[in-house]
Amino acid sequence: MPFPILHRVRGWMSPVLGVLATLGFAPYGQWYLTLPALALLFSLLARTPPGRAALLGWLFGFAHFGTGVYWVYISTHVYGGAPVWLGVALALALSAGLAAFYAVFSSVCTALDLFRRPVGWAAVPAVWVLLELIRGRYFFDGFPWLSLGELLLNTPLARLAPVLGVHGISAVVVLLAYALFRIGVEPDTRRRVWAGAVLLTPALTLLLPKPSEWTKPEGNPMTVALVQSDIRQDEKWLPSMRYEALVRHWRLTQQAWPADLVVWPEVALTQPYHQLREGFLADLDKQAAARNATVLLGILVADGDRHYNSVVAVGAAQGRYDKRHLVPFGEYFPIPGFLRPLMDVLGTPYEDFSVGAAQQVPLTAGGRRLAVSICFEDVFGDDVRRDARTAAYLVNVTNDAWFGRSSAPHQHLQFSRLRAMENGRWMARVANTGISALIDPDGKVVMRTSQFAQQVLRGTVQPRRGLTPYQRWGDAPLWGGSLVLLLILLLRFYPRRTSA
Repeated sequence: MPFPILHRVRGWMSPVLGVLATLGFAPYGQWYLTLPALALLFSLLARTPPGRAALLGWLFGFAHFGTGVYWVYISTHVYGGAPVWLGVALALALSAGLAAFYAVFSSVCTALDLFRRPVGWAAVPAVWVLLELIRGRYFFDGFPWLSLGELLLNTPLARLAPVLGVHGISAVVVLLAYALFRIGVEPDTRRRVWAGAVLLTPALTLLLPKPSEWTKPEGNPMTVALVQSDIRQDEKWLPSMRYEALVRHWRLTQQAWPADLVVWPEVALTQPYHQLREGFLADLDKQAAARNATVLLGILVADGDRHYNSVVAVGAAQGRYDKRHLVPFGEYFPIPGFLRPLMDVLGTPYEDFSVGAAQQVPLTAGGRRLAVSICFEDVFGDDVRRDARTAAYLVNVTNDAWFGRSSAPHQHLQFSRLRAMENGRWMARVANTGISALIDPDGKVVMRTSQFAQQVLRGTVQPRRGLTPYQRWGDAPLWGGSLVLLLILLLRFYPRRTSA
């Protein structure tokens, strides 16, 4: 007999299942709750017409994202200065928009009857991943937060990261949830056994090489020092903090020596580069060059009437990287001009930053190329892997102080771990208030800081070379495979519906 609980699940439970799905992500890490939550959702949708399925899927997604990205309220109201109503409205609007993707998933799967047909084994994961890819690339210029592939970071399935990337792992998560669903509803014992066997197949991933085995060491290890300055967001832009920020970063940098590379966080100094170039930064440049070291510092750069969120290299290596993927409602406002007075909530000197050029000269340290990303740029796996193909290791600078003690800094750390695994390279990430960390190519956090503490994290990273399968192909196979499969389904399904 099928599991009776799958037949007793009711529509009102949909948002409850969405909350359970959130518990699989950092900092909770209860991935074994997300799989049955998805299986129960599939059971609920399988007995529901497409219109109502869209509503139930939306309710699931709204509860899921509402409890997963609630920290938008913290960044906009607590630290951004927005009125309470506006902070709540932005958080709810974001959750509602993201939930629309789950509504589309639910309606498409029920309209094509994928939960009942044998083709559902391939088609349900394909629909989910295609929508996840679209969300991660196009929703407000891309918002891949809470991709299902993050769930299995600490399981053997993480070995799929350098092969399929995070969205490929998402497809496997949906497949496992679908198998659990089929076990619960399938009356045929043989088919239930077959579905059970699918749940055991992840053990085969232990036969895959570890992410570090796809690439090879190159040259000698390098000493890296991460400067976590712990300047709180509610203090950062105060006039009194301008001098304090200079003093604090200088003092912590003295503690960092000797090091081949010293990394400061995103927008470590609030004065723009041109105001500090001839004095403070010139002295820092001389000090680093005398030690044959490089310092990467996050700073604002004014170039004519354009302003960039940048990383500037001083010392033994020179250069600049301008951020290419800006944060909506933080670094640019994707709204009409007449509404902008309502959205002036962040209190930073510049409303809109300019987008960095698509092709930029890579930064280097110790003669090695670096793949540098700023803030949430490292959540875009397909972008990072392009830069990482010729890089020795990855560097991310960020300011997660915007999110306080919420789950966001822990979720962001998960992304950094995935990028290290997808590319088979070390990741050095420094966050203003934490969590700063050195992550090895297998996604292990070798060293990390505490949150909200002034610390210098010193360790070594091993430069590496070589390409993982994901670096070669990126998300293209997922896009192509999902689109082709769904096109075939539509061509076969709709003629049959028309003739019925």
